[in-house]
Amino acid sequence: MASIFCCFRGCASFLDLGFATPAVPIKKQPTIALDQQQIGQEVVLVKDGSRICGTGGALGNTAIMQDKAYFEVRLQQSGIWGIGLGSEKADVNTVPMGNDTDSWVMCSDGYLRHNKEETHHITQLPQEGDTIGVSYNHIELNFYLNGQKLDCPFTNVRGQVYPAVYVDDGAVLDVVFDNFVHDPPPGFDKIILSNCLS
Repeated sequence: MASIFCCFRGCASFLDLGFATPAVPIKKQPTIALDQQQIGQEVVLVKDGSRICGTGGALGNTAIMQDKAYFEVRLQQSGIWGIGLGSEKADVNTVPMGNDTDSWVMCSDGYLRHNKEETHHITQLPQEGDTIGVSYNHIELNFYLNGQKLDCPFTNVRGQVYPAVYVDDGAVLDVVFDNFVHDPPPGFDKIILSNCLS
């Protein structure tokens, strides 16, 4: 019976007998991306805020509020780049990030930088096509290269932070906030939108 009614409703719509349901506009749900308002002056964001190129940094459009968050960055083109976290005060116009008290990044030269200090150095440097994972649980900020943990955490991240990336010298990065190439570490999940975006 329901299928007959649906068929009739479709015919009524076609015949315009007044039974048609008015079209309801679908509101596009906000998505996590790099924030057009939090980018360096010479940065270009494309692909709906998921790709960064140019010179400078960018922050994500939502803070990491949940206990265990994960995102990935795909190295599309080599150059100078960095990946990590930053507060709203992070200097997105200076490359490399990590030279202030408001950003914590793994850089393309293998150094982890924060507040003008190099805290760790990785020897296996990411190459074009590699995926760098980032996990944060408000205690440790960890990095993963193609799904393998690099065991070089930051343990001094404080305050409200956002995903942060920077590029220079031709680097191109794609930031991925869902549909990951590698499974997040156990207990970690994609970043959840904060209420201010919804």
